[in-house]
Amino acid sequence: MKVAEYIASFVAAKTKVFWGYIGGFNADILEKYCDLEESNFVLNYHEQAAAFAANAYSIIKEKPAFATASGAPSACNLIAGIANAYFDSNPCVFIVGSPHSLAVRKDKKTRQNAFEEIDFVHMVSDITKYAVVIKDPAGVKYELEKAYYIANHGRKGPVVIDVPYNVAREEIIDSASAYNPPSKIESEFNPKEVLDVIRNSSMPVMLVGGGARGNEVREYLKKFLTKIKLPVVASLCGLDVLSHDHECFCGFIGHYGNRYANLAVANTDCLIVLGSRLDERQLGGFRTRLNDKAAIIRVDIDRAELGRKFTETLSYQLTVADFLRIMTEFDFNAFGYPSWIETIHEWKKRFPSHNTNTITHSPNNFVNYLSDVLTDDCIICADVGQNQMTVAQSLKLEKKRRLINSAGYGSMGFSLPAAIGAAFASPETMVISVNGDGGIQMNIQELHVLVREKLPINVIVFNNSCLGMIRKTQEKLFNGKTFVSVDNYSTPGFENIAKGYGIEFLKIENTNQYDKLISFLSDKEPRFIEVVFPINVENNPEPGDVIWNQTPNLTEEEFEQVNEECIRCLNQKE
Repeated sequence: MKVAEYIASFVAAKTKVFWGYIGGFNADILEKYCDLEESNFVLNYHEQAAAFAANAYSIIKEKPAFATASGAPSACNLIAGIANAYFDSNPCVFIVGSPHSLAVRKDKKTRQNAFEEIDFVHMVSDITKYAVVIKDPAGVKYELEKAYYIANHGRKGPVVIDVPYNVAREEIIDSASAYNPPSKIESEFNPKEVLDVIRNSSMPVMLVGGGARGNEVREYLKKFLTKIKLPVVASLCGLDVLSHDHECFCGFIGHYGNRYANLAVANTDCLIVLGSRLDERQLGGFRTRLNDKAAIIRVDIDRAELGRKFTETLSYQLTVADFLRIMTEFDFNAFGYPSWIETIHEWKKRFPSHNTNTITHSPNNFVNYLSDVLTDDCIICADVGQNQMTVAQSLKLEKKRRLINSAGYGSMGFSLPAAIGAAFASPETMVISVNGDGGIQMNIQELHVLVREKLPINVIVFNNSCLGMIRKTQEKLFNGKTFVSVDNYSTPGFENIAKGYGIEFLKIENTNQYDKLISFLSDKEPRFIEVVFPINVENNPEPGDVIWNQTPNLTEEEFEQVNEECIRCLNQKE
């Protein structure tokens, strides 16, 4: 068996879909792969799109996804997707074809020797968990198994395997060594000490992040909340961990987060952090700008995250699933904080993320309406920019709905290829791709994949004829100048583009047209919906000096009322 055939068989055994773009240097692998009965190679029209699709596929399937590229230009086009997998902890295996191993430069002073040559492993070393060049056919079995294991264990993430095309054509020896994974290190903790810290608090808050994703965690969390009823807030990556109609769900935190959720975190006396890196977009960057009095219980599979910013009261290196499982199995009398939860829900009514009284044509109100017409198990893929924050603020992720986005890396152009990955991962599910007018144009060519593969993806584009988030930044920093984001910026005719690909099109320009969505959204074929907004449309709320004092700023009277309500909760501990 040749190396190419072994790699092809390995991929087919691990996944049902292989993403990528074919070229001369990975053609041998794909020729063998496509000969397999169980093969399903999806040709994307840009390698970046293939990498983003693999990211989404891995999230929904909860196991590593595979993507491939050929040569330096093709491999480099994967980098955005590799980085996204690294920062959002998505398990992906990237197999890259490269020039003949004997032709590549041996002297680092030489810029290039072989056509399309680049030291790709070195290039991606800082954004992968593992990267290796297969130099000897005898090592292919070992390296494939090792890479797959590393991608899927510990803090999950991307790996890269570089295969020179001459190595791909060589015979693999039957006695090639296999990879023996290390023994699992069991992390232990005493549930009682966690319970003691929570019981000693009056206003605890649980924060769930990307490390809490997955069906297993969702079930354990629901069981945990039947024993300890406390408020749960979410980071961008953790927004779909707990159904938003659960009595304990209390919103999205961060610079663009729900104000009521940020107020809860700012006033808590015990913050239980499950699988969140606590970066600056979530918590403002510094504890003193967050909450310098709360006890912090932290659970993360990545030891490097523990104690990185804050001195935790308790910290444990283990998976969120294991933590919640052990907590729910521990025998203790149930307790809760109903008054504290009720207080946060009152803040939600008082400080909403969209205008609930007057029906206006705004992104937040549109997303709120969209929530009411989506299926209970749909998958929403958001792009990066204002549209992403609008979705995070106002989308109701109830029942089994999922949200996929580029959170840590923040790459525009993510949504459409991610939706393709999600559609392949869950073919019976309605998939929604939400985009801005800027981001959609970065991978718009993937619309053809929707048509070619008959994917029932509903593509929604928020068109305010500008780069909205950058416009707001420019207005604050440059005395109102909006160069490039508004000036000399334009959008194409999206209707003509949709029709050019043979996709049904709908344009919405006001609230009177919202009802058209009900009959237009489809789970049978692709659809394109352009939603036109005024150029000066704004998210509400937006970042202020600290996350709990967003703009428009609260008055002194409002802050005083919040403080009084917190004092009552302290005095009403159940």
